[in-house]
Amino acid sequence: FIEAMEMGNWVFFQNCHLAPSWMPRLDYLVETINLDKTHKDFRVWLTSTPSAAFPVAILQNGCKMTVEPPRGIKANLLRAYLSQVPQFHDFLNSENPKVQTFKWLLFSLCLFHGICLERRKFGPLGFNIPYEFTDGDLRICISQLHMFLLEYTDIPFKVLEYTAGHINYGGRVTDDWDRRCIMNILADYYDMEVISGGHNFDEPGIYHQLPVDTEMINYLAYIRELPVNDSPGLFGLHDNADMSCAQATTYVSLAVLLSLQPRVVGSAASSQDEVTKLMAESLLQQIPQPIP
Repeated sequence: FIEAMEMGNWVFFQNCHLAPSWMPRLDYLVETINLDKTHKDFRVWLTSTPSAAFPVAILQNGCKMTVEPPRGIKANLLRAYLSQVPQFHDFLNSENPKVQTFKWLLFSLCLFHGICLERRKFGPLGFNIPYEFTDGDLRICISQLHMFLLEYTDIPFKVLEYTAGHINYGGRVTDDWDRRCIMNILADYYDMEVISGGHNFDEPGIYHQLPVDTEMINYLAYIRELPVNDSPGLFGLHDNADMSCAQATTYVSLAVLLSLQPRVVGSAASSQDEVTKLMAESLLQQIPQPIP
């Protein structure tokens, strides 16, 4: 650290939340940085998930960037097709007779992944316990789908359901009712009925299979035209579930706003509204300019 500071190198500390006992030492190192003795090119990069052990002083004095998972079925589908599908480019452009089946099951699987992620926003209505499903779960399922389609003559739905539902996604599930829920959802997306162009995944027919020989670029165009807001019906829930979700989101937003309110209003401020305005203006001034 000291050597990098003097020579103008960059230092990268990854996953700081995994070393809470070392955070006081990190806080000390950052606090003792002397700008007069520090090379102008020296930088310290830190990555961490939200953690109470992370030094507050570093958060206040440093530039912060957040990386959040996509929200909504549309965003999840788009992310999946842009990050997971390119590795199968050669297969998708081959003359293999299994290509079309792979395309349909791929879309169905990506839609299932998005539904599992988005059900968490409904709280206990979605799952009894919120689970952190990741891109890695989807990645291994796509790889297994590709492998099993090439290995078996017929589509091995039982194998696909078991590996995806009990191992890849089910391996994170600790509640028996949640596992039962996931397996029932998966049964709708790993099914012979989805192997056809025009198959609808919801009653309005917004989410549906595309025709035979549809290119990947057209899949992306279709996904980009999907609605931003998802209907609870797509998740197998009543419309009132959307109201409960909106209320919970509102309460969280209000709690964050209340946390910004000062506990004691200073003599220089005539009201809570003025203090809030001053804080908002201060936060706006701290926002960096967009990267060109």
